[in-house]
Amino acid sequence: MPRFLPISLVLLLAALPAQTAPAEGELQPPPGLERILRDELLAHAAFLADDARGGRLTGSPGQQEAAAYIAGHFASLGLEPLGDEVDGQRSFLQHYGVTRTHVLPATSLRLGGVTLADGFAILAGKPIDTVIEGKLRFCGLGRTRGSLAEVAEAERLDGRIAVVVVRPPRGRVDRALTVEQKFGLSFRSFGQLGQTTQALEKKGAAAVLFLLLADPMGLSDVLNTLALSPGKDLLAARFEGASPGFGGLGGMLAKGSGAPSFVLSMDASARLLDELAVDRAALEAFVAGGDELPTARADVDGRIALAVAHDAEATASNVVAVLRGVDPTLAAEAIVYSAHMDHVGRRLDGEVFNGADDNASGSAGLLAIATAFAKATPKPRRSVIFLSVSGEELGLWGSAFFAEQPTWPLDRIVANVNTDMIGRSGPESGPHEVAVTPSHLHTMYSTLVRDAAAIAGRLDMAFTSGDKYYERSDHYNFAKKGIPVVFFCNGEHEDYHQVTDHADKLDGDKMQRIARLAYWTGWSVANAEEAPRRLGRREGWR
Repeated sequence: MPRFLPISLVLLLAALPAQTAPAEGELQPPPGLERILRDELLAHAAFLADDARGGRLTGSPGQQEAAAYIAGHFASLGLEPLGDEVDGQRSFLQHYGVTRTHVLPATSLRLGGVTLADGFAILAGKPIDTVIEGKLRFCGLGRTRGSLAEVAEAERLDGRIAVVVVRPPRGRVDRALTVEQKFGLSFRSFGQLGQTTQALEKKGAAAVLFLLLADPMGLSDVLNTLALSPGKDLLAARFEGASPGFGGLGGMLAKGSGAPSFVLSMDASARLLDELAVDRAALEAFVAGGDELPTARADVDGRIALAVAHDAEATASNVVAVLRGVDPTLAAEAIVYSAHMDHVGRRLDGEVFNGADDNASGSAGLLAIATAFAKATPKPRRSVIFLSVSGEELGLWGSAFFAEQPTWPLDRIVANVNTDMIGRSGPESGPHEVAVTPSHLHTMYSTLVRDAAAIAGRLDMAFTSGDKYYERSDHYNFAKKGIPVVFFCNGEHEDYHQVTDHADKLDGDKMQRIARLAYWTGWSVANAEEAPRRLGRREGWR
């Protein structure tokens, strides 16, 4: 799931009549349920969350490998492709447009005896091809005004490469802060870097290098979203109706600034401080509020070769397949299972955001559910679409594109079942709980969710409210079209959007329970006489 809500739209849907809830005795396990097993789920998740996928950033080689893996699985099950049509033939892939700003291999930083081909983020979002050469000037915290200024008012930095320590947040950063709180702190720090760059550029600095002494607030993680790094592109959606997401924010610092700026990883920062002969202990004392800035060498030469390119015709892809229903009438209708395959790539220090729970777990659920449907006898009456989307982390792009350019008539899609983060327990759901939206307290509560709650009881599971996520995963783009949705997730935990979200932390038993719940819920819809209907707010899940 992305960190923040997309721009919401007002839903103006009239209430539909209620249906009678199924009695528990009427709920019989569907054929194929026993085929959904923890071992298959964990195997799929391990492949998707492997370091070799590089964090599955949308449009990256790793995400394309994930798409090929998923398409191959669908093909092995004999599912019908439902992606783009090329020369009269359907593909499993559905492509949508993105713009891609990326770092070319010619980029490198040579700073005295330190040479970096990676390990840094570029705070820019526009094409550039330049070579900058000059002496390094250590500028402390980069202040240019007032009594604490490290660069005096009369001093000029013409042709120099300024080296600045990233200012730490005021006070102590509590380890118990949520990811969103740390992201907010880091986002403010990101803006501060821009102000410092502009101030030093006015002094004549040709470039600015920011150093990280420590990273208690996770600035490195934020830069993964808002900045460029070698192998970590900056993306924006390129189709009508798409959320801008974070793709357009990376150019913020470059706006009106001709001095490129960089943030070095902690390891690269330490190497450069050694090259400048800066006393680390004295520097840490100064940053913590000490009076004296330690001295640094003034004779270190720097050479920055910077090559950033922009591709306005790039694409990313979803994977779409269908199992045709067998009922002569109901087969024209379909239920859509969805899960996003993408994550957020690599951090500037090279660490991979594996995204095992977010969302290799939900993608594994989609693949296992597809296996169960394909091998079940008899086959479902309605058709079942399996939609693996990319771009979720950047603004729900893949599902938005499918909703705007559906390869199945939108008015014949009767429900969406979305799985995102189903492999862990945490503050919002225990091992036998699942966070669900829309809950019975939500205006868009429907018979789809009500019946899922009854099924959960048969699987020894209970529901908690996941309404805080109503607009934060791919079901939302179906809900905006008036389609009943149910979203199964476990909520956030300490590894959410961290490089520590590894596959070995997944709970295969919980994944099996939630995947079976999702399968049974969709099977019921696929075989019911009536399509799901909206109920509106209720006192309970029944």
